[in-house]
Amino acid sequence: MLDQAIELPAEFLPPDYRGGCIANVPATIAALLDVPFIGLPPLYGTLWKPLQGDVKRVVLLVLDALGQNLIEREHKLVAGLRQQTAVSAQLTSVFPSTTVAALSSFWTGGAPAQHGMVGLNLLLPEYDTVSFMLQFRASYDRTPDSLVNAGLKPEEFLAVPGFAEQLAASGVETHAFKGHEIIKSVLSQAHGRGVTGNHAAYSVADMFVQMRQLLEARPGQRLFLSAYWPTIDSMSHRRGWDSEAVATELQTILYQLQTQFLDRLSPVARQDTVFLLAADHGQTVTPVSNHIYLDDHPELEQMLLMFAPGEPRTRYLYVRQGEQTAVTDYINHHFGHAAVVLPAQAALDTGLLGPQPHATAVSRRVGDLIVTMRDRYLFTRRSEKVWLDNFCATHGGMTPAEMQVPWFGLRL
Repeated sequence: MLDQAIELPAEFLPPDYRGGCIANVPATIAALLDVPFIGLPPLYGTLWKPLQGDVKRVVLLVLDALGQNLIEREHKLVAGLRQQTAVSAQLTSVFPSTTVAALSSFWTGGAPAQHGMVGLNLLLPEYDTVSFMLQFRASYDRTPDSLVNAGLKPEEFLAVPGFAEQLAASGVETHAFKGHEIIKSVLSQAHGRGVTGNHAAYSVADMFVQMRQLLEARPGQRLFLSAYWPTIDSMSHRRGWDSEAVATELQTILYQLQTQFLDRLSPVARQDTVFLLAADHGQTVTPVSNHIYLDDHPELEQMLLMFAPGEPRTRYLYVRQGEQTAVTDYINHHFGHAAVVLPAQAALDTGLLGPQPHATAVSRRVGDLIVTMRDRYLFTRRSEKVWLDNFCATHGGMTPAEMQVPWFGLRL
């Protein structure tokens, strides 16, 4: 729900930062652990109070791109897990519904406009570049982490405290589990402020075994385990979220979760422990025939200062002085069937990217206009065609397929 009206098409699903969004999950975990938290409020009571009790340990598993559409399509695969839940519902993602923004919300309990990570590619004027935020890589240097070499400090990039920092202040240890290739990345460093232990996994089975072993080794200790696994997202991009390959991957993950983690925990390890499962976003189909290329619109290109950062489903436009109305009219006339144009400041003011207070840098990072695409469309340029033609599904927009994610809660 937004704080005030903004003109969005009925086909869009805006984030519900008041208590129905993934950004509300950290405050919910803090409430379960009975520790103070500064940030967005917890989820609505029906989404977590059935899990209440003497909770000392919380385990959160985030499966990248496990949209509610996939859950509903493969409902037989998740039936066994759902039968064990005390809470089975769905949440909205954040806007934009992209991994860097969503994971930053999981790791801070703030909305994108609050923590400042508002897109996959961001204009960072202080470094004179657009940066690819998965790798903190400057556009002028293809080397991963090149902005760190230019002076960026990962632990200072996000504009709000880390969730693990807040838990640590109350004596709760945080342990992060993720793939070995990203465990030490700059993005992980930005997220991991206050984390006690980082645990590299070489497969999803390896991750679940390590998580179980930690719980067994620390009975009765106050802990938060944060686990992240990306393969549904990677495969959905290439094969489609509704493909047999993705369904099989989900089946594999759920089997390993059940057999290597849930079923094998001892009664002592289960005691006072809650298990939560969520996702950062879903995915929608984006066929090549629905790609809109800026190169095909030279009049529009001339009215922009630069090619728009963001990502193919949501772009941030930097407009030449005095051209904002003309750009809006051009997009509405030439591809309004595929895109929705929003004044960036109005989108911020209405809370689309999160309520106040906002990070100081956000107004610069979202440009003058936000262009977010309707279902099945991308906005790109032909130089990106090589890799985008290999994508048959993606995310970043505001359709239900991208915005609706599952929320399962179990008392172990």
